[in-house]
Amino acid sequence: MDKKFVISLIGAPASGKGYIASSLIEVLTQRYGFSLGDIVSISVGAMIRQEIKAQSELGKKLAANMKEGGLAPDSIINEMLSDLFERLKAKVLILDGYPRTVGQVKEFDKLVAKYNSAVIFRDTPVDLILERVKNRRICEKCGMAHEVSDGQCSCGGRLIKRKDDEVLPERLAEYEQMTKPAVLELKEENHNFFWYEGTAEGKDIARDFLRANEQYLR
Repeated sequence: MDKKFVISLIGAPASGKGYIASSLIEVLTQRYGFSLGDIVSISVGAMIRQEIKAQSELGKKLAANMKEGGLAPDSIINEMLSDLFERLKAKVLILDGYPRTVGQVKEFDKLVAKYNSAVIFRDTPVDLILERVKNRRICEKCGMAHEVSDGQCSCGGRLIKRKDDEVLPERLAEYEQMTKPAVLELKEENHNFFWYEGTAEGKDIARDFLRANEQYLR
């Protein structure tokens, strides 16, 4: 591969982006011969939390902005990602949760200008999301995802609701207001854009998407 391949995963909260990411990694390793070291999955939300926790200069800027009720500025997120992309030796970068706004779409264009890139959008109905979330839990000890019917994690940890699930209606409203317009912007600008229904299986999405982008995997 002469260029890194950046895959952006976009979808509503709890739409299964994490499962698609893990399916992409599985197909890349089993079918296309990549090693786990060749692939990295990047959560923008986790990056922001890490910077704030570390109290870096960037983290302090982010914390101050978010304390006032604002989202992390697009320019700062783009700076974080640009620096990270340069440092990473991986060949395939799976980006979860970016771009999320129309402003970030413009930054996204700059971010991936020197790489091969594609966008996966999973369009999941709100009622399906709410049904999925109703029964999902995570292990308080190890963080593994479970169904409520599992009772207990294999590590012995107690199953609890995810904190962000408790504010899911607010998160879904923010998604409809801010992220949906960004999705339309990406589609209209003729990016390498792939739209999948929310009922599509994660592994089917991964296989179909990678088959269509095999030229970037050589």
